[in-house]
Amino acid sequence: MKIDSYLSGVVLVVATDILTILGLVAVRRVLRSTGHLTDHDVGGSLFQVVGTMYAVILGLIVVEAMDRFHEASRTTASEASALANLIMLSNGLRPEARGQIQASASEYADRVVDDEWPVMDKGQHAPEARSVAVRLITTVTSFEPKGEREQAIYAEMLTAAGELWNSRRQRTSRGVNAVPALEWVVLIGGGVITVVFTYFFRLNQWRTQLAMTSMVSTVIALNIYLVLMFGYPYSGDLKVSPDGFLVAKSIIDHPAVARAASP
Repeated sequence: MKIDSYLSGVVLVVATDILTILGLVAVRRVLRSTGHLTDHDVGGSLFQVVGTMYAVILGLIVVEAMDRFHEASRTTASEASALANLIMLSNGLRPEARGQIQASASEYADRVVDDEWPVMDKGQHAPEARSVAVRLITTVTSFEPKGEREQAIYAEMLTAAGELWNSRRQRTSRGVNAVPALEWVVLIGGGVITVVFTYFFRLNQWRTQLAMTSMVSTVIALNIYLVLMFGYPYSGDLKVSPDGFLVAKSIIDHPAVARAASP
């Protein structure tokens, strides 16, 4: 089972609740025997300070993780769109140039989907895909347009080629730079401190305190699960899909494109 899967979320919440309940039972027995359980107003005020500080940190990290995921999705869509634009625009060029560009574009889509996507969950990229991207862009930039029609198309293709490379660079960079280890230390450490802090309070209804403490730990576990799922946009069950590249490649075989490309 992958750690960033839907099933892991259920396991995380259940395991957190079980550990929270066991910890509460153990600490309550110890504190009851020593007389250190409290319902003092000072303790409640301190808990508000701790809870508020952790809530602010947790919220910022969750928002950052979700922004990272959505930005990765937009970057991937931009890269696939640029590839599709190159394929479409190349249809207006001479047969030799059109064939070279579309062949490189098709190969790039294959290398990204087949070679690069499986290793991006490890923070890596495929050198073969990068080489094909360089060859594709080199083919575009080395083309010499003839006539006003090809010159107009060539200007648009240069823009698409630049967008393709920039989007690829951003995508591979985001795949490497995920959630820092320091953030995980703060998330987990702060969550443990916040939950443990609730152990030192006394409620007359034991079941009520048990339920309230479990709800606190559940909310914290769910937020940590969001960071886990969104913080790694190219890994797990919830990840950015490479389907846009397959759609771009399918343009080459589209009947309208094939008729226009035929002599």
